[in-house]
Amino acid sequence: MVQGFKSLLPHYPFSCLAALANPAGKSCRYPKSLGFVCSLGLGLLCNRNPFLRSFPCPSMVRGRNFDVRFTPEMLVEYDSKRRGICIEEFGVAPTVVICWNLRATKSLAEKAKAKQSKSWPYGEFYPLFRGKVGRRPVCFAHAPVGAPATIMFMEEMSACGAKAFIGFGYAGSLSRRAPIGSCLVPTECIREEGTSSHYIGPREKAPPSERMRKGLMAACKASGLKALSGPHWTTDGVYRELVSKIANYGKRGVLGVDMETSAMYAFCKFKGFDVCNLLVVSDELWGKWNPAFGKDELRQASARAEDALLYALKKKVV
Repeated sequence: MVQGFKSLLPHYPFSCLAALANPAGKSCRYPKSLGFVCSLGLGLLCNRNPFLRSFPCPSMVRGRNFDVRFTPEMLVEYDSKRRGICIEEFGVAPTVVICWNLRATKSLAEKAKAKQSKSWPYGEFYPLFRGKVGRRPVCFAHAPVGAPATIMFMEEMSACGAKAFIGFGYAGSLSRRAPIGSCLVPTECIREEGTSSHYIGPREKAPPSERMRKGLMAACKASGLKALSGPHWTTDGVYRELVSKIANYGKRGVLGVDMETSAMYAFCKFKGFDVCNLLVVSDELWGKWNPAFGKDELRQASARAEDALLYALKKKVV
């Protein structure tokens, strides 16, 4: 009951009243005086009570938007009508693997014998490939780096029917236990990107799907990869990863850092989707910076992680 109350309480209380009175999300009108009085009273209550201030953003009831100007569904419908095609032709499958490296995206697609969608709106810049792993429809999508653009893509893919996401990419290591080439499967995240706060409250946790987490860990083990699962740090400031922060987070058991994971987990919690990321350690940050970009060691580890991911998809453990 508390969680339900938390998901309904707004910073802009009038939108919450509209949501409660009109759960179908249809447009409706209320007297302006009612909106003013409710907004003033509940607004003061929220501002004066730190417990209530920690609740999620108001215009959101889990998985639904009541106060946004336009939605990803609107954009997808607009684009499909403009181009004279149906939404299914975009090629989005229920399960999506998101990659931020074009080489890895194409490599996974080639291994899965997936074909590039000719109707995906982002075309050659950020291609999308659809195929089957076993009998399971899966697509592999190349996405822009960073939380805002990644979540924009996920919003639009969800409007096309996507229900489960796996992020496959690189991460910096904050722990000696996670050297270059090892794999990280993040659990709870330290959220230092700005996107997740639009989907869940500042103190809410957004863990991954436990089934997917266990499946990815088992697949890595079966493939002979070193894999660790634990706390993770996501930041927008890639060049503001301070030595003091790295040391502090490392002592607290944080394993790695990237720019997308916490936002992906928050978005999927909001939407009720399954999500879990598999990240390959590309550089070590716990001492003097030690990068492996462009080296065979990282390429080989990434290729093995691709095989582990495809194995997990085939066995339907994710």
